[in-house]
Amino acid sequence: MKLQLMTQNDFKYLEKLYKNPKVMKQITGYPLEQYECQERLEKILSWDNQKGYGYFMAFDQQQCIGMGCLCPFQKDVEVGYMIYPEYWEQGYGSKLCQLLVEKALKMDVKRIVAYIDPNNKASLKILIKNGFHSVYTKGDEQFLERKVRLDITGYTGLYGIVANPIKHSFSPKMHNTAFQTLGIDDVYLAFEVEEKKLSHFITSVKTLNIKGFNVSMPYKIKIMDYLDEITPEAQLCQAVNTVKYENDKLIGHISDGKGFFMACEEKEWFIHNQKIVVLGAGGAASAIIVEAALQGAREIIVYNRSDKPFIRELNEQLECPIILKTLNHLDELKEDLKDTYLLIQTTNVGMAPYKDDCLIPDSSYLLKNLKIADIIYNPKETKLLKMAKEKGLEYMNGEGMILYQGAVSFEFWTRQKMPINEVKKALGME
Repeated sequence: MKLQLMTQNDFKYLEKLYKNPKVMKQITGYPLEQYECQERLEKILSWDNQKGYGYFMAFDQQQCIGMGCLCPFQKDVEVGYMIYPEYWEQGYGSKLCQLLVEKALKMDVKRIVAYIDPNNKASLKILIKNGFHSVYTKGDEQFLERKVRLDITGYTGLYGIVANPIKHSFSPKMHNTAFQTLGIDDVYLAFEVEEKKLSHFITSVKTLNIKGFNVSMPYKIKIMDYLDEITPEAQLCQAVNTVKYENDKLIGHISDGKGFFMACEEKEWFIHNQKIVVLGAGGAASAIIVEAALQGAREIIVYNRSDKPFIRELNEQLECPIILKTLNHLDELKEDLKDTYLLIQTTNVGMAPYKDDCLIPDSSYLLKNLKIADIIYNPKETKLLKMAKEKGLEYMNGEGMILYQGAVSFEFWTRQKMPINEVKKALGME
């Protein structure tokens, strides 16, 4: 679909819509008279196209399927669109709204607004998908808005991530995009803190009333010493990557495992009553193992180079059997993979400086129907994933896990769903 700015010569297209009773019933309740159509056209032609305002014809190939507008609203912009009735069932409304919002985001405005009939559930769903939220409903009018740019004020709240190093993180971009999309008056920063100053950071959280923060290496375990409460999932994992400061209490949570399996669900991988093999038993692996057990995996086989006492502890607390084996026993690993649903690689083998290495010796280990996940996201395709691709198997890297663990943290803090589509666009995942 393409948008073309309307000129006076294109009035016939707009007039066709304004005189269509079926279309106008959704907007004004009645078709417009000729003089009303002319008045609207004159108003539309007065809008400043240089600033991005305008009426647009929506074309699919050579066929005009509807109209969209970006009209002045105070100092901001109002979005609206109409589809010819014969195209209503073909999903054009969603695409047209998306294109208009993309144009509006490039304008010098702080918010995009929209008015709809509260009974128009289809349009409401489309607007919410594009980052709008309802401000009020009054009679037959519902007003929605999407914040584009927030001004930092004395009321702006603060979140962040603490680690060392952490300046490379894209967590600030992820969460700030979510805050701006939902119109939440908060910001998210990266705090690079030396280990000897971690206690000072905790003091600062309480003094400055920082609302919440993520935790990355090397503090996921050490941070637990400073917390007042820890969620059951984090207790099982013996690690925390998300903290909220609420009612003068620091409450720790873990989002890695749930984030990983949300990424799996996006690919329609479901692990209930399935056998899983995990390579590695570090911090990320522990969160994935715990979540897999909580989600009803039938059996979890963990291959690691050294003994991990926490595996025995998990077996005492979880119903799913978790079996630890040594990575040196490659024949046993090959046999295990024959009836495995999902193989999860959680070590650093496959990323720099081990980009050319792989814990799976060759592709003969990877049989038909095996699904493969590598939580490394740089490079996007590790040696393991390249083997999976060559065999025609389903696979995924760690991008989805990073995205969705952030979404779990975001909801833990704000009690709101992260606007995944907008965040994906901001991070270049779409």
